[in-house]
Amino acid sequence: MAVFRRGSAARRTLAILVAVFLARPALAWESKGHTVIEALAYRTLVEGHGGAPPRPDVLRDLINDGALAPPWCFGRGDDPPGDCVGAPATNPLLLWPQPEADRPDAFFRRQFSDSGQCFHYMGTLTDALTDPIPGTSVPRGLATSAVVRCNDLVEDLLRQVVVDGGPGTRRSGFGLYELMHVVEDSFSGAHAQRAPGGIAYLRVWKPIERFAGLSSEDEERIPEDVFHTWDDHRDRTYVIEGGEEDCEHRVDHPYDVPFSCLSAEGDLDRQALVELLVVVRDLRVAQLATPPGTDTHPEASPAWKRYRAAWLAAVHPCEGIECDVRQPAESAPGRYAFLGVDTRFTTPGTFDVGVRGTSLRYAEGLNPFVYAVSASLGYEYQDATGNNGYVGLGFSLLLPLGRKAFIGLTPAELRIVYGASGGGLEMVTRLLRFDYALSRDVALSIEAPLSVNWVVPRADWTVGVGVSYGLTSPRLVGGHGLVRHEEPAERRDDDWTPPPAPYGRLEGRRATFVAFAGGTAVTTPEPALEGRTYGDAVLGAEMGWDRDRWGGRFAFTPVVSLAAGLRNTSGASSYLTATLGAGIRWTFLGPLALSVTAARVEAGFKVRGKGEVDTSAGVRGSPGSEYYLLAGSRAGLALRLGIADLLVECPTIAWDAEPFGAGEIVSFRIGIAL
Repeated sequence: MAVFRRGSAARRTLAILVAVFLARPALAWESKGHTVIEALAYRTLVEGHGGAPPRPDVLRDLINDGALAPPWCFGRGDDPPGDCVGAPATNPLLLWPQPEADRPDAFFRRQFSDSGQCFHYMGTLTDALTDPIPGTSVPRGLATSAVVRCNDLVEDLLRQVVVDGGPGTRRSGFGLYELMHVVEDSFSGAHAQRAPGGIAYLRVWKPIERFAGLSSEDEERIPEDVFHTWDDHRDRTYVIEGGEEDCEHRVDHPYDVPFSCLSAEGDLDRQALVELLVVVRDLRVAQLATPPGTDTHPEASPAWKRYRAAWLAAVHPCEGIECDVRQPAESAPGRYAFLGVDTRFTTPGTFDVGVRGTSLRYAEGLNPFVYAVSASLGYEYQDATGNNGYVGLGFSLLLPLGRKAFIGLTPAELRIVYGASGGGLEMVTRLLRFDYALSRDVALSIEAPLSVNWVVPRADWTVGVGVSYGLTSPRLVGGHGLVRHEEPAERRDDDWTPPPAPYGRLEGRRATFVAFAGGTAVTTPEPALEGRTYGDAVLGAEMGWDRDRWGGRFAFTPVVSLAAGLRNTSGASSYLTATLGAGIRWTFLGPLALSVTAARVEAGFKVRGKGEVDTSAGVRGSPGSEYYLLAGSRAGLALRLGIADLLVECPTIAWDAEPFGAGEIVSFRIGIAL
């Protein structure tokens, strides 16, 4: 059956992009709900609750195996880090597992793939376009095939965790956190309709209707009630609203939420999660007791069959081919490295060729895009200046189209050009980019038709072609196949039981580091040499105290930075400088932050044009022994996109009689989180 209208790939891609930025992702219980229920399941196992006895050994075994990430102070031995010494009394959550079952909600890319919906226990549009169950308006596929497919994924995840296991499985996107997430989602009324006896039917994520290109006839066939809507209130019914305990306002700190705050369906979800962890642990222990290489087929075990019948049974049994549907395999998340050659022509009269190393990253926090971070080295010929060399650092946003193609753009590439031009800076945006896998290891890249140079500024026509070789190859996960991982568990502690905790937020901050390249564009000075770019180009590092030990981000963050650079001021004059900065970031909207560099000091000695007198702002000393020194402040906007960090700042406000005498226009910076 044809589900989609025929239309251009560009139109569908644009529709996907609109859905990405305007639609809420399909978050059963919202992401906070997942962590709240997970934290209360952990508390149930450690403390006991509702008649269930304490069983901390279940969590201990799963952590020792690597299925769950170890708490920060878990298994640190006789010489623990300083923040673990007093943790039982002053920061006890460092000894508790960090709730991470919300991770698949960040894997937004899956929601635009064939494999994605079952990670949220939801059906597809194809399921929704089947004939209704007699006497109801519910499409039969959502009650039968969709449940079969999603339970198939559940058992794929179970096999991967039990038969392979370890931290490699945990990091693969096919581990225990994904398994917990699917089970949790099955209790949300936004994703699945439960009835006495089990799952009545699954729902469909509403935003995909916007870009699927359904015909009007098909749109009318799907009843409105089977959709997970754009802002579905059922996402937030895991806790009781109102009341003396202020439940809905405590969910930012999952260990702070009392058991009494859970709604009826939220508490059922907690019970199902506790039983899931017990079953997985028991099956994994049995697996490890068998000879290496043995597959115990955990999905066929009596314990699993009882669990599935109790929590994931379908109210409407499948028939015939409905029972044969399976969850498709997908590319495993991770980093993939490429090495290649690029050639590019840009008007007017610029040609370059170079080598490029690229890290292509699939990860939950970078969705729906894949990020390509690249470093390049090459030769550039300009009609105006002649022969030059260049080094570059950039990143691209790529949207997967199937398994072999990507479409996207290069928002920013910073290039430092040196040679006949005397040295200069280019900050470039390129629209658009298309990548296609010619084979398992070889990929073709095409960039055209527009290049924007923000330093000049100028827009040029461009076309670039590149061929790259994959140093690592994609792996497919799922489809009843196992991906084997050999990583040992990070740490072990056979006596672990976490201390009682004042269930709240972790105490303390930790430092994060960003390596960056950047530059500042300035107005054309007097005198100026033809073809020479003025301003500065820098390489440096920044340290910020923006995270707690669980990766939680603080709204206000102190930062310090140190950079080395080359500044062209006027004529042939150049200075090798060092820059020290200190300031604060305020994250006020998602990944967007206001950046204030309260103090910025740049100083250095002259390396070119020593025979000329330089009267530029910041230049000091007598002719022949000139040096550069400028102190001031800056303000701007910072954007943290996964491993990429962008910073755009306004002109420096100098601490002297002419605050804007340096003639700065704007400063750019691209960073990579280390």
